[in-house]
Amino acid sequence: MDNKKAKISGGYLIYKPRGLTSRQVDNRIGKLLRTKRVGHLGTLDPLAEGLMPVLVGLATRIAPFIDSGIKSYRAEITLGIATDTDDAEGKIIEQNPVDVSPAKVFDELKKFLGEIEQVPPKYSAKKINGVPMYVSARRGEEVIAQPKKVTIYSIENVEIGLPIVKFDVECSTGTYLRSIARDLGNRLGCAGHLTGLVRTRVGPHTVNNSVKLDDVVASIKQGNSEKYLSTETELLPHIPKIRIDGMKIWQVSHGQIVEQLGSQFKPGQIFGIVNPQSEILAIAEKIPGGYKYKRVLMGK
Repeated sequence: MDNKKAKISGGYLIYKPRGLTSRQVDNRIGKLLRTKRVGHLGTLDPLAEGLMPVLVGLATRIAPFIDSGIKSYRAEITLGIATDTDDAEGKIIEQNPVDVSPAKVFDELKKFLGEIEQVPPKYSAKKINGVPMYVSARRGEEVIAQPKKVTIYSIENVEIGLPIVKFDVECSTGTYLRSIARDLGNRLGCAGHLTGLVRTRVGPHTVNNSVKLDDVVASIKQGNSEKYLSTETELLPHIPKIRIDGMKIWQVSHGQIVEQLGSQFKPGQIFGIVNPQSEILAIAEKIPGGYKYKRVLMGK
């Protein structure tokens, strides 16, 4: 086994193409790197495309700290048609004329701004009693999901050419754009479903910095697996960091508390601890009188 491949750690800011599941992308990268320690940050449906960070090695442990709870998309909704999956991959279950004005569509769309409650699509990975909803749906079982609270921070660059509605949206992690498409159609009385979705941002990372999946695959096959690899430090540009050296490195790497470390931060603030080479050793949270470790990346 290629030892370098086995020990690789970091993340690829991959542009996921349409037609692939997020897991298929993970598997492709993991197989080439000969590691099972691989996972994506934020699932994209096969219909969707765009930025999807894929983490490998120790970097999989920092996933919760990368996206900062915010994602952005360019969405396309087609009104007048409802499907059983709330997107273009499903079976058509309703068709209606779109007898509404663009102004009415715009007004209803803007009503999604702020904290809202939405019911996940029945064909989703949301688990009910430990079973993913899509599994129950495929069995023909009726499952009722409870509404969940999400936040829509902005809706901009709205283009309305009925029956198509396109817009940029910034939202909290866990928001279902398929649900927004379904609910917008229901509010307008004509039905609707999601026909296009491009993720443009995950936390501090934008689609402009993404790399095509085929290019990442080619670089790994050519023996240059680090060509497009972002380090853990590069994946966390939004988190303040403290550099340490000497004996403190050993202490942090073994989960021991270093006195006065992080004293400049306010309680509740997350910060990174790095070595002289700017490699992340740990992620910690400031608490009254000290700090606590959230993640310790052994082996650095």
